[in-house]
Amino acid sequence: MNWLDSNPQILFYILLLTAIFITRIPVLGKYFRSVNTLVHEAGHAFITLILSGEVIAVNLFADTSGTTVTKAKGKLAQSLIALAGYPVSVLTAWLCLFLLHNNYHLYILFFLTSIALLIMILSLRNAYGLFWAGTFIVLNLLLIYFDNKTVTNAFAAFYTVIIFTDAIISSFILMILSIKQPKKAGDAANLQKFTKIPAAIWAFLLLAFTLFISWLSVINYFPSIKTLI
Repeated sequence: MNWLDSNPQILFYILLLTAIFITRIPVLGKYFRSVNTLVHEAGHAFITLILSGEVIAVNLFADTSGTTVTKAKGKLAQSLIALAGYPVSVLTAWLCLFLLHNNYHLYILFFLTSIALLIMILSLRNAYGLFWAGTFIVLNLLLIYFDNKTVTNAFAAFYTVIIFTDAIISSFILMILSIKQPKKAGDAANLQKFTKIPAAIWAFLLLAFTLFISWLSVINYFPSIKTLI
């Protein structure tokens, strides 16, 4: 057993800082941040299917943005679909932190790989999205196949903290956009179109939910700082 394996609390915070740093690097950072984009767009797609709608296309772009084109009857269904992305992202982060906390690292890799594979087969349409999903799936399958505990645990934690941090950051960005450029505020703009409630209100509610779930995640699943001293 190496030093990192015997000090998972320290490893977690090293990976947290590493994820924040790496995800801000121009090309490499955007590649890994697309993990959260995948989860966000999958949220729209899966809620569409639950509501008996049709997923026409999912697109992932190199700038970490994404789109999900859906068809659903009624404004209530359309509103729920538009609402799904941000809550699904932060709830996925919560789930992954729960799995990390209970040492189910491989489950995180299987879970994220399954989402990528389903979206890729069923509805992913653009070239970059197919490239990203394909390489992400291959990377995870290699990790699962070789089953090196240290590397597997590190990647599982790395993906988790990326989803966690990006869910929070993207919610703040949405809040700012909804105030300064409400027509470009993505999901909040769509919710305004369907409900006539201002995009800023929707963005505030999404941010509040994200921060609440994030707070629960921190107090329940983040390693205690006291253990590092």
